[in-house]
This record gives sequence, C-alpha cells and structure tokens, in this order.
Amino acid sequence: MWPGTLRLPARGINQYTVPVKGDELRAAEAHIARLEEELLHLKDVKRDLQLLREEHRRLRRSAEGRVAKILSAPFRLFWRRQSTEAVEQDEYGRWFAQHRVSAEEAAKLREQSRMFSYRPLISILTPTFNADERFLMDAVESVIAQAYENWELVLVDDGSSDTRVRGLLEKLGQRDVRIQTGFQDHGGISSALNTALAQAHGGWIALLDHDDLLEPDALFRAIDLLQNDREADVIYSDEDKIVDGKLAAPLLKPDWSPEFFCTHDYLGHFVIIRRDLAQAGFRSEFDGAQDYDLLLRVSEKTGRIRHIPRVLYHWRRTAESTAHNIRRKPGALEAGRRAIEEHLARRLENARVTIDWETHLYRVRREAGAEKISIIINGAEAADRDRIHAKTDFPNFEIVADLKEATGEYVLFLESDLEPLDEKWLSAMAEQLSNPEIGAVGARVVSSEGAVESAGLILLPDGKVSFAFAGCAPDFRGANRQLQTVRNYSALSASCLLTRRELFEFVASRCAPGSLHFGRDDAICAAVEFCLNFHEQGLRTVSIPYAELRRTSKKENACGMCLELQQRWPEMFRRDPYYNPNLSSERADFSLGT
Repeated sequence: MWPGTLRLPARGINQYTVPVKGDELRAAEAHIARLEEELLHLKDVKRDLQLLREEHRRLRRSAEGRVAKILSAPFRLFWRRQSTEAVEQDEYGRWFAQHRVSAEEAAKLREQSRMFSYRPLISILTPTFNADERFLMDAVESVIAQAYENWELVLVDDGSSDTRVRGLLEKLGQRDVRIQTGFQDHGGISSALNTALAQAHGGWIALLDHDDLLEPDALFRAIDLLQNDREADVIYSDEDKIVDGKLAAPLLKPDWSPEFFCTHDYLGHFVIIRRDLAQAGFRSEFDGAQDYDLLLRVSEKTGRIRHIPRVLYHWRRTAESTAHNIRRKPGALEAGRRAIEEHLARRLENARVTIDWETHLYRVRREAGAEKISIIINGAEAADRDRIHAKTDFPNFEIVADLKEATGEYVLFLESDLEPLDEKWLSAMAEQLSNPEIGAVGARVVSSEGAVESAGLILLPDGKVSFAFAGCAPDFRGANRQLQTVRNYSALSASCLLTRRELFEFVASRCAPGSLHFGRDDAICAAVEFCLNFHEQGLRTVSIPYAELRRTSKKENACGMCLELQQRWPEMFRRDPYYNPNLSSERADFSLGT
C-alpha cells in the first residue's frame, strides 16, 4: 500500500485505493472528532427523550390522558391534513403560501393541460422499503392530485420485512387505474428502480421517494415547458424539506451548471428524464447516490437540461433520509464521489475527487498544466512582485505591469491591493483552466474587514450588477453552501480574474478599443462584457473559494450599473441563469426574495 493511502473495504469488483494527502486526512480526523462529540450529545438527548416518552405513555394510560386524547382528536386530524401547509410565522412559510398554486388555480391548470398539443405519458417511479403507511399514502395522494393527468405511478416494493407493506401497496393499486405495483426480493434501491423502470410505459421518467410529496402543479409545469421547448431532455425544479410537518429549507437552484453539479447533486428533486436517456438504468454499486450517477451519465449525452424555478417537491426529513443529514447514510457520500470520478474518466479528464469534510461537498482536483501565468498588476512595482512571490507556490509565473509585457499563455488580472491568503491560490485557479470548456476563473475576495466582497457577479433586470454574497462571512454555509464550492456564474469580478491569453485577445478583437481595460472606473462592466462574450462562444466562467485574497485597502462599491450591456444582452439581465429569480435582487446574497 502506498504511504498515506486509505484502503476502503472491498466490495466485489469495486476494490480500489484512494490516495489521500496529509492535509485531507487531518481534516477528516478533525471532522470525525467533532462528530464523536456530537454523538455523545445526541445520546444524552436520546436518553432524555426516552424518559419523556415513558412519562407520556403513563399519562395516556391514566383516565386524564384518555379524556385528553378524545378531546384532541379533531385537532390531530386537522393537523395531519395540514401537515405540509406553509407555516405563517416564519419567512419561508409566508413566502411559499404566496407562491404555491391554490386549489382553484390547480383546477384551471388541469383544464389547460387538456388542451396541450403534446401530452406525453410520465412514468413516476417510487421504490418502497418498510414504508411508513401515512407517509406513503400522502405521497400517492400528491400524485393523484396532479393537474396534469397523463401519468402512471409505478410502486415497487424491495422486499420489505414489514409484512403490512404488501397489503398497503395492493390497496393503493386499487386506488387508481394509473397506479401499478410490483414486488421483489430485497435487492437494494437501484434494483427496485430498475424493476419499476422495466414496468414503465411512459416517454418520460420521474422519480418520487416513498415519503415525499409533489406540489399539484409539478407535472403540469414540466409538460408546459415542453410545449415550447420540445428539445429538452431533462427538467428539474426547486425543492424544500418537510421538517417536523412544516415546510422549510428551500433549495432555490441555478439553471444548468456543469461545474457546480460536480460538487453535489444539486438537481436533486423534482427531476424528469426523457425515457431514451433514463433507459441506461440505475447501478447498484452506487446505491445511495444512484440518481446522481444516472444524471451524471445523462449529462454526458445531452446539455439540454432545463430548470423550472418553482418549489414543486417536498423532501421529507426523517432519521433514515439524506435529507436529514448525509451522515445518516455515509455510504452515499462515498458513492457520489466514485460516481463523479467515473464521470470524469468517461470524459477523459485527468482528475480525482475529494470530499470536503466540513461541508460534505465534492472537490474535483485537476492537474494544473505547465502553462506560464502572467500576473498583470496595473503599474506593478518591485514591492508587488516580492509580496506575491512570497505567498504563491505556483512554479511558473511572472508579474508584469501591463498586458504588452506578458509572456505567459495564461493571464491573470489582479488589483494591486489584494493579498493572497494561501500559497496554493494560483494553483487552485490554474487547474480550473485544465477544463477546455472553462473560459475564465475568479477568486473569492474578502474586504479589509474580513467580510466577503465578491464571489462572482449577479446580473439584475434593471441593469445593475451586484457582487455575490457581498457582506457575508467567508465561512457562510447558508444558501445550500454555494459560497463554499466551485460555482458557475454569468460574470466574474475583474479584481482577480484568470483566463487564457489567446481567448482574451480574441474577445478583445471583437470589442470596442479599450472597452476591456479592467483598470477603468467601470471595471465591473468591463468584466461583465468580457465574460458574456465568453458565454456567446459556448464557454463557461467559474468562481472558486479555494483561491481567497484579502483587500488591504477599503473599497465601497458593491454594485455597478451596466445599462449598455443590458441592451446588448437583455435576456441575461432579465434572468441571470445562475441566480434563481426567487432570490433577493436587492442584496444578491442568495436570501429569499419577495
């Protein structure tokens, strides 16, 4: 075994070794130590909870308890029916109550869907295993309530040890002629999904967990999109979680973002896939991340992946689900890592995948090329050269005062008052350009006070351009941890921007003379123009948290107005594809909008 190598348990043909660097191993050990402390705390909580349950049982057996149960029955029934209603006392509850479809609106959508020219059959696959009767019944009822009616639900039980499940599924099969049921010996979730897929007749495949819920307009929104976009191959929506009977923790996602998708399965739920692409099926060696593995394989065959920015799926958080905590299914995290590595190997990309133990996000590590990097600091002096050299371990770079002096294949535009916080910052940026589909790479810039200044740029409908996550703490984990990982953006700040020299010169030749001078007063607009030209060429731009630089002087600008660019690229400003329209347009901090 190689020194510093972690050998994982063999599983049939899946025996392998994963090289682990010392810093990664130390991070894992520190993380495990924290988990052990949390586990001890949870054991204490569990003991206290058990005492409360025993007290509750004693009360129920008493006369007073029986009377209280009778009197509260109507209220408990009401609560069950309202178990996913938005909670009025919190921000998201109020927001969702205003945005979800009402019963009257759902009825209108049902009538509208009957007039669609394209009305494909959607097969919804739901594997079950020892399903909670109430949760499964609610899941099925959410399908029956769909405004779009041309669906079939395929329920396949994966050898439940609870003998009541068979009778429940048979009962559900009689509930609606569109419901099919199947049974098999226990083979795992992928096996059950493949059995359901074999039974399905639809041209589109959708996935629903046995304890989750669909909004009544979930299928309608997907088929409505297809009326005008018949070329779409995959459609996904936003989602939230059911926590203690309440809706919470919305995931308001960007449009299709390939690099962001290699950090975790942000597509999640609700997803429907064209049958021809889903036919490849689910692989049992990736159980726990089987949907992710399939979607990674599908993404190799099509880029026609569409996003519906509406919360259409409610993912129930239970002790057994990854919605509760990925630690509940530790094998799922490793299965996802292997799925990404195989995905990259099929794409012939020389890369490995590591797990960030702090966030449980994946990081794709590519080998930086041998290309020389010219760091361009406007008016660079000897002190700038000494300062950057002292905090950079990249082997092949130079520091020059302007582009004419640059001799490198890559050029990095850097403002003079930025100080790298880690010696690996330039290597982390350079490895992103090993992906030929990436045109430019940005870093995370923090202010002199220590707050985030920019992690990317957000384009807004009024022509304003805002810095993403401005004012947040660098370790901010909200907004689904998007500040802590590689992420696609429409544009990047010119404060620290890396690109290939030939690409920069190509874009510059298409622009007005001097418009791409990043030292201008309106450098924000120059950066936006540069990046949007890249998007026109089919290239993407990414920002990474692994290159972090601190500003040594104070800077006030947190936004800029780019009205001329808004006229040139109206659709990009009307709806920035990498910033969900349900998020705040005032703060650009990924908080909930109005």
